[in-house]
Amino acid sequence: MRPVRHPSRLRGVEVTLKEAQAERIEKEIWELSRFSAEGPGVTRLTYTPEHAAARETLIAAMKAASLSVREDALGNIIGRREGTDPQLPAIAVGSHFDSVRNGGMFDGTAGVVCALEAARVMLESGYVNRHPFEFIAIVEEEGARFSSGMLGGRAIAGLVADRELDSLVDEDGVSVRQAATAFGLKPGELQAAARSAADLRAFIELHIEQGPILEQEQIEIGVVTSIVGVRALRVAVKGRSDHAGTTPMHLRQDALVPAALMVREVNRFVNEIADGTVATVGHLTVAPGGGNQVPGEVDFTLDLRSPHEESLRVLIDRISVMVGEVASQAGVAADVDEFFNLSPVQLAPTMVDAVREAASALQFTHRDISSGAGHDSMFIAQVTDVGMVFVPSRAGRSHVPEEWTDFDDLRKGTEVVLRVMKALDR
Repeated sequence: MRPVRHPSRLRGVEVTLKEAQAERIEKEIWELSRFSAEGPGVTRLTYTPEHAAARETLIAAMKAASLSVREDALGNIIGRREGTDPQLPAIAVGSHFDSVRNGGMFDGTAGVVCALEAARVMLESGYVNRHPFEFIAIVEEEGARFSSGMLGGRAIAGLVADRELDSLVDEDGVSVRQAATAFGLKPGELQAAARSAADLRAFIELHIEQGPILEQEQIEIGVVTSIVGVRALRVAVKGRSDHAGTTPMHLRQDALVPAALMVREVNRFVNEIADGTVATVGHLTVAPGGGNQVPGEVDFTLDLRSPHEESLRVLIDRISVMVGEVASQAGVAADVDEFFNLSPVQLAPTMVDAVREAASALQFTHRDISSGAGHDSMFIAQVTDVGMVFVPSRAGRSHVPEEWTDFDDLRKGTEVVLRVMKALDR
């Protein structure tokens, strides 16, 4: 960790962040990183003892910042600072505080801690807000326990069906409803967790970039303009398993050879599009799996992401045709199944402009950027205006124990968030 020695560049407003605030951000992130299951990095799954410890710490921090605190039906923690006009909708800032298994200590948590820092700074500066301000710590964004990402954010947007509380289960068969109830929550009051534009003026999320662009270009602030859409495909290739030594090459129905060609073709398609679209084969299985057996079946997944809906549509069409052609030429069977579909989200232009203007006023270098990862913000954007602020990730690493963001970069991101909140509060 490098020491923070740069004074804040927040000018022309009442709120000023100094070195002490960067140190508080650092201290709180390290504190929350302790609440992790055994193993490398941070593993903090929803409704676990680690979650409970983090919850207790966050609630205490919110109360120390003179916020009133409540939890919704699924455990999203909302700290509220009342405004002078109780009729106005709230301006909210926050992120998630769960993690992937063996992840880093910044993903999500940094946004929650920086939101709390903003609340502390407002309290200490005596800032008087017209709108209510809310500081939100969101649960189950990663989906690491119940395999349903952004559950807490979807609840805020009113996009979780009651039946999901029973159908979403962990590896032990425990449902969201059962786990949340045992955690002391009231999942049956799910509808009350939903927000609308009538009571939520805007939502701002600070997040680490989780990619290499800002660091490589030596940019301090990423102004998020969009969040990518995601399509997930499962490709099953079926040939015939035979003896590896006695089956001539020309008589084989080796499922792996055409599967490898399919993977290579997908890579070629994406490189031809060249518009920020990406594709990943993250899981591939070969059966029977013996070293002396011709592969009879291959299954692999395709994770396709793009800020452009049309690019995803064209890519899926090309993949479907290509898989059929390659399978036919190889004398094997193949099926393509799309099992996840999430459209790209364009963030509100007014919020994008507000983040740009804040970064410019603070004399921070900045650039527009599309988020290649999903976030709670993409669902909350369905009910209110959303802005996102990215700060650099060292070497672009995330979802790994080596994940790192400098605390001074988090301070800068917090300054941008503060300035946006104040601009919206006029």
